[in-house]
Amino acid sequence: MDMDALAANFLAGGPAAFIRRSDFGKDFVFGSATAAFQIEGAPDKDGRGDSIWDVFAKENNLFHPYHEDAVNHYEKFEEDVKLMKEIGFDAYRFSISWPRILPTGKIESRNQQGINYYKRLLTKLKENGIVPYVTLFHWDLPQNLQDEYNGFLDRRIAEDFGVYADVCFQEFGEYVDHWITMNEPFTFAYSAHVDKVHAPGLGTVKDHLFGTGTTDTAKSTKTEESSNAVDNGVDAGADEDDDDDDGGSIFHPSRSTVHPKSTRNKVMVFKATGSSWASEAEYIDEFAYPYIVTHNQLLAHAKAVEIFKQKYQDPAKKKKIGITLVSMWFEPRNPDDEKDKAAALRALDFFIGWYLAPLVHGDYPQSMREYVNPDHLPKMDDADRKAIQGSYDFIGVNYYTARYVAHSEPKEKHKKIGRNYVTDQKLKYYESRIENGVEVPIGKDRGASEWLISYPKGILGLLLYIKENYNDPLIYITENGIDDHDDDSARLWTSFFDRKRVAHIHDHLIYLLEAKRQGVNVKGYFVWSLLDNFEWNNGFHARFGLVYIDYNNGAKRHPKLSAAWLKRFLAENGVSPAPGSSGNSGIPVDSGVGANNNNNQTSAQTNSPGNCFSPIFVTFNGIKDVFAHFFLNLF
Repeated sequence: MDMDALAANFLAGGPAAFIRRSDFGKDFVFGSATAAFQIEGAPDKDGRGDSIWDVFAKENNLFHPYHEDAVNHYEKFEEDVKLMKEIGFDAYRFSISWPRILPTGKIESRNQQGINYYKRLLTKLKENGIVPYVTLFHWDLPQNLQDEYNGFLDRRIAEDFGVYADVCFQEFGEYVDHWITMNEPFTFAYSAHVDKVHAPGLGTVKDHLFGTGTTDTAKSTKTEESSNAVDNGVDAGADEDDDDDDGGSIFHPSRSTVHPKSTRNKVMVFKATGSSWASEAEYIDEFAYPYIVTHNQLLAHAKAVEIFKQKYQDPAKKKKIGITLVSMWFEPRNPDDEKDKAAALRALDFFIGWYLAPLVHGDYPQSMREYVNPDHLPKMDDADRKAIQGSYDFIGVNYYTARYVAHSEPKEKHKKIGRNYVTDQKLKYYESRIENGVEVPIGKDRGASEWLISYPKGILGLLLYIKENYNDPLIYITENGIDDHDDDSARLWTSFFDRKRVAHIHDHLIYLLEAKRQGVNVKGYFVWSLLDNFEWNNGFHARFGLVYIDYNNGAKRHPKLSAAWLKRFLAENGVSPAPGSSGNSGIPVDSGVGANNNNNQTSAQTNSPGNCFSPIFVTFNGIKDVFAHFFLNLF
């Protein structure tokens, strides 16, 4: 097979344009991302305390068939830093384990061994010229704080998080210029306190809506039943005999009925008004959990930012602090229907606006204040607004996937249950829509995770939306990637050839570059993830890594095709055609986005993937020879 044929085969149906690192500018950062609980292992080593995920994973047997140390970054971090260096990354985003620094979550339990570990990691990064972007909270709350006062359901969490953040700023500040307070507060609020498939696993909303025992999250492992282009889920909208009931919901992948024995619970937390504590307690309805948890995450974030700016930020603000948010991109299922167009905007409010609106504008989105039970959505009083509004130097954005959205009123039987996060939105989510009588999926490539459908165009839409609606903030793409299955048939060799991941990254970078060209202030891109790892409720059954981890062979590392592709991309200094030159906007042919979305764009056969891959795909006659070239010469 010659070079052109191999390149065309490799990228069949994929990118129709090419890019180079230099297109993004000298100040643009490329990196990879991980999280402490997903890769470190060593849960009982050097004084670390239990996190809510240690307890939750063991209770639900999520480490099976491997174990807590299956990735073992704690012992292998030097090898992993070497891999980052060889790939050519500028930066590394990782999280600090709160219970490794403060095993009980309190200052009295300060653990110098845990502090020393991160200093060794940071020193090794500095020696290799890799800039750290450090996340303080990536969901591994100390179990002690969950036991003591229900964690983020109680406002006291803000003070304890502030103490923890202060220790980190003090101990690691000489190494770290970019801090991230929280990772995906939406996911922590929803998956842990509505869907209960993440730790600490609270909330019965899904039990009431869909039946006890059927609470798979939107981020669940793909199954045969859900492999169709359209979700076959229970929606929170129209009645089941509705003519338009072929769609689904991101919230649940199966049809079931409300379980008659489900009961709503309440937890007791202490009241607080502004910054002062009242002596009496209050009980929180479970249907309010996600809203309370979100509010308290924002308060904890704001407390950490306040401490950082008062004690540690330099006058020139070379040291910066922000927060990482996640969102899908949403398109109206019927682009000519005004209700569906409004629904797509409302979906953005209930995902990323839930956090950006308080941070930028000082209150929750108008649609949430209109649609959410006022007894559930916290009021943004003056003290909270003052703390939260403007508490960021940059916004991290995690983007993976997209959906079509339609307006849909709650079913009558669901109205009887009571207002909750799922029904509050009055939305119905779809993976496809009908165009000219044909069912068209929103994306072609799927990950191993049921929720992940690759839709690169969405990253452009989301970034332009944030720019236009939230004061044009400084943005880093802090996560983007796609996963593969880990099963008995996915042996080491087949996992190397991750063509889908290369195409996913490449296409997203094309749209990211177009966002820059349209004025979005985006300064970095971090691939999720450097390593195959523990993927939360999916356990070790989904692989997001650029580097294959052989869980059965001492966590041996093997770079994949995607790592080799990125090494070539990051080392390339050429410049691709800019919009308007040679008829190539840098946007894939079928996008309809950008300056030149007309007939002067070229096809994959005549455009430049061959240029991008030609140093690699030269005179090889098969995939094995390609691998041999990659891994003998690049790694």
